[in-house]
Amino acid sequence: MTACSLISNIPVVSDERLDSLVLSDARQILAAADPRADVAYYRFRLSAFPRSDLLGLSTGSGRIYISLKLAQLASQSAYHRWMLRQTLAHEIAHELAGHAHQHGALANTASAANGFSAHDLGVIAPVRFQNYSVEKELQADLFGLRYWGELGWNCTIWVDILRQFEKSNYTGDIYHPTDRRLEQASKTCAALRSTSAMRH
Repeated sequence: MTACSLISNIPVVSDERLDSLVLSDARQILAAADPRADVAYYRFRLSAFPRSDLLGLSTGSGRIYISLKLAQLASQSAYHRWMLRQTLAHEIAHELAGHAHQHGALANTASAANGFSAHDLGVIAPVRFQNYSVEKELQADLFGLRYWGELGWNCTIWVDILRQFEKSNYTGDIYHPTDRRLEQASKTCAALRSTSAMRH
């Protein structure tokens, strides 16, 4: 399940209950990621992405879109609530790292090559679309896991979500390879747990 970069008008859905759920988790993550961050700068929106494995994306300037389906599932299931938190941490990491405006952050490969297209996001108008490079996607995972560590959230949950992807034969795409994400998350989580144990 993945995230990417786009500058366009993405269709959004308003649901007060789900919007509140997303914002509640996002505020916690932002507080851990950057205590000086201005929460009002960020705009978290729900979108009914046509592509089912697209869980979220950041477009820069504090704009983050979250899958409506994921938010619905997160309101009903603990597993999906953690998946929502994983997605939010990942997208917030893209924003705080400035990936949308960073030289070299976007992939050179055409988005049609196993990445996401504007159509996958429900954007009808012709727009130029580029995915983040795999290096930036992995970096967003790394930073997101660190935010979880600051919050005291169990990083093995993040790892288990990726393991579940693998068990379901979901390999991701060329920008979000499940195997590389899982390998990095496993190592990072082990390091975080080791550091936490040493503190105690």
